[in-house]
Amino acid sequence: MKFRAIPPRRHPDRPISGRVRLSEWWFPLALSALLLALVWIPFSDAFRRSNDSERFMGLIGSTAIDDNNVYLGLMRQAAEGRTLFTNNFTPEPNRPILFNVLYLGLGGISRITGWSLDFTHRGFMAVSIVLLVLSIYSFIAAGVRRPRYRRFALVLACLGGGLLWLSRLLLRFGGIDLRPITSWLVEVNLFHAMLVYPHFVFAAALLTASLALQLKSERVRSFGPAIAGGACLAILAFSHAFEAVAAIPIAVAYLLLEWLGRGASPSMNRWKCAALVAGIPLPFMALNYWILSREPMWGDVVRRLTFYTPDPFRLIMSLGVTFFITVLTFEGFLRVDRPSGERMAKGWLLVVLFLAYVPSINWRWHLLNGIQIPLSVLATQGLRRTLFLRLQIKRRGWRRSAGKLRALLLRPQLAAAMSLIAVLACLSALNLFLSYREEAKRIASPVYLPGSEVDAMAWMSRQVPRDSVIFAAYVTGNYVPRLSGQRVFLGEDKLTAGYEDRIAQVHSFYATSQSDEARLELLRRFDVRYVFYGPEEKKLGPYDPEGAPFLQRVYAQDGVKIFRVAGPGGEPGHALARQNPSRGKP
Repeated sequence: MKFRAIPPRRHPDRPISGRVRLSEWWFPLALSALLLALVWIPFSDAFRRSNDSERFMGLIGSTAIDDNNVYLGLMRQAAEGRTLFTNNFTPEPNRPILFNVLYLGLGGISRITGWSLDFTHRGFMAVSIVLLVLSIYSFIAAGVRRPRYRRFALVLACLGGGLLWLSRLLLRFGGIDLRPITSWLVEVNLFHAMLVYPHFVFAAALLTASLALQLKSERVRSFGPAIAGGACLAILAFSHAFEAVAAIPIAVAYLLLEWLGRGASPSMNRWKCAALVAGIPLPFMALNYWILSREPMWGDVVRRLTFYTPDPFRLIMSLGVTFFITVLTFEGFLRVDRPSGERMAKGWLLVVLFLAYVPSINWRWHLLNGIQIPLSVLATQGLRRTLFLRLQIKRRGWRRSAGKLRALLLRPQLAAAMSLIAVLACLSALNLFLSYREEAKRIASPVYLPGSEVDAMAWMSRQVPRDSVIFAAYVTGNYVPRLSGQRVFLGEDKLTAGYEDRIAQVHSFYATSQSDEARLELLRRFDVRYVFYGPEEKKLGPYDPEGAPFLQRVYAQDGVKIFRVAGPGGEPGHALARQNPSRGKP
């Protein structure tokens, strides 16, 4: 579908950059391979240390494992044939109503191929990284014309972000604590997301691709790319809708800034491109919102997301060198004589920094996902017009005065300046890589689980009904929906309704001050069918469920026991155990 012919204007739009020669793609592909190799190293370290007694569970980043277990739990439901998902991290009954196209697809892949959920998840991570790098390069190409600067910007986008290294040096040698953002705000550093959250990488790739396709639609004067960009956001709306909320105003803000700068509205066809990109995902987002409102156990999850954007100083520290370069070289938001991608980057930065501090959005930190991409474009263009330009002018002066040979000797100055800036921008990525590698080498929960617990959950996946509620400690409960598929009394903090109460109730259950009558009343109030008793539960208190008259031991192996809760009027647990001998060794 092509644009209609438009008569020439007195002040036509500046030619839009964005064409990428086939020979240019070698660098994004090479960088993708490097990133895949770097991301795999901590996993490789952990797999080498895994053994029968302590098993690596396929995820790194102790603060991110709980969330990833939620996503793998959804994949398990899809692999078992479900299309709509239940919240298995809370004891309250809830309907299967959540629809997530991403985890539905990944679970379907595991079901069809027979691959484990872990393997499929890691494959998804690899594919997402490649898609992100290619989409970033396409977006950068619309804002930066020279291939060498495009490559520089791509490195900044993928590996740049944060002054974590500087803050740690200041704390160690000067005692100055800048309170850096270290683990929870993954969105400000794409390499961090590549290590721990593949779905963040996938969401950033869809967001970037949609904006790049909008710019391509303008360049090739066809509505086809804009429709494809809207389709990307539609997928995003049913997989990780937060970034879609940011993409819609970005697509429009880009044209509004140009209108303000030029004093005349962009052409109608360009508005149509923006309307397609922003409008196609809207009905899907509305449907997603309606679905969440139909089931409180899912709708309340979104309302419990209370990780707010940090104060501006800490956010600036987390954005790092690219942010400071952008500020120092910034020319203003209304320069219309710049490439389209650069103007889009300004709109992107303006929108997300504004929305990141809107009080009514309790999940607003998610909107920062991918912010290093516009920062890399603006920082590169700012350097190109200041520092890099001065180095080139100096080189030309030497060429006129000393001849071409001497000028060639000065050419490395530009490369040295680019390399130094890239290293400073990417030091936090190195810091994160080393930190996660060190964590992967430490054999500890939740990165590793005792083999006895994994075997017990494998038994549960075969013998315990899927609609049963399992009573277990927090760490155990976070793995049960993923490894065995049942609901848990206590799980991931944002998905467990009344999380603080559930934590207190689990701790009280194993305290000696609690009576058996109170324990049984708690289990029956939430319709708990099974009690899991392993190493994590033993840490909570001295109470041993073995002698409880209301529990029947149905599994015992290598220090892990599973008990079934006796029904109303049922026989005491020890009598039931004599009639139904436990499986395995006590």
